[in-house]
Amino acid sequence: MTLMERMRVLSEGTKYDSCNQSAVCHAFGPDGRCIQLYKTLMTNACSGECTYCPNRCGRDSVRASLTPEEIVKITWSFYRRNAIEGLFLSSGVIGDAERTAEKQLEVASLLRKQGFTGYVHIRVMPGTPKYLLEEIADTANKFGVNAETTSSMNYSEICPNFDYKNDVLQRLQWTRDLINKKRREEGFRGRIIGANDTQFVVGALQEPDREIIGTVERFMDKYELRRPYFMSFDPVPSTPLENNEASPLWRETRLYQTSYLLKDYGLTARDLDGVLDDNGFLLDVDPKMLLASCSPDMFPVNINTASREDLLRVPGIGPVGANRILRSRPISSEKELARMGVVLTRARPFIEINGKRQTNLFSFAGVGA
Repeated sequence: MTLMERMRVLSEGTKYDSCNQSAVCHAFGPDGRCIQLYKTLMTNACSGECTYCPNRCGRDSVRASLTPEEIVKITWSFYRRNAIEGLFLSSGVIGDAERTAEKQLEVASLLRKQGFTGYVHIRVMPGTPKYLLEEIADTANKFGVNAETTSSMNYSEICPNFDYKNDVLQRLQWTRDLINKKRREEGFRGRIIGANDTQFVVGALQEPDREIIGTVERFMDKYELRRPYFMSFDPVPSTPLENNEASPLWRETRLYQTSYLLKDYGLTARDLDGVLDDNGFLLDVDPKMLLASCSPDMFPVNINTASREDLLRVPGIGPVGANRILRSRPISSEKELARMGVVLTRARPFIEINGKRQTNLFSFAGVGA
């Protein structure tokens, strides 16, 4: 294949790793700025046998690879045209995790030696040795390993070549420690140091959302996970899970929303039990709206006296809006709230301003009394 054909194959292959299907993905800096990245696999040839993956060993598919020098050249080409601000690099397993990490490190090291100051995000393989993670931490802005699922038992079913506790959880802990070390050394005025993240394949084994939400909460507490990614399972022909049902995309969306409630709104996994059905699965309803609609005793909240915690429970008020409200009180009108970024169509049934509120809370929310 030509270089362009290989680039296309490998860029498309990254849709199974934390990003949508295109040659470009996005990361976010500590200040919230969006960073556009060229994303690619080094190779889609893989020695792993993950049961959901189109690149699994032995599957009949088009295989392609790029050398470290080719990836460096392509990255520079995009970067000099201002098409990207950095590189997102993943790979199939090249023999084993150590060999794969060595090749990924070679790419990052070549870029830095040539004066590249852009953002480099490396998705490492389960089982990557600690010494290579330490070297990667010296060159990359962000790096980490995908958990894929919630437990050792589930992991052994979908990723039989690796051990969940040692190859994944241990790496998440090492990544956390290295990120904290680099931040102490360099801070945010120097090189950007991205937060710990990981990815879950949603629906491959029909694990309930309660289990995923609980795992995300544990990872946030133990590994300082900043952002979980969710990939809806889609059965791939000629894989062991080809006859399993696809997971609906809305489930992925609702899991992202619950993760924001855990990360930014101070809720716990137990708080979110109220948005799950009897089998522990989310409904296709905004979980924050559902929580509010099912808690009539909490509302309406008085905009001018409510605590930050109570303001964050109001649909349409996020962390930024809540902070603005606290700084700007007293507030006398909805227009003031709108200028602060409050989504009034969502918030109106749940708030009170100067004794005034919408009278029919539950008809507005679309929920029966």
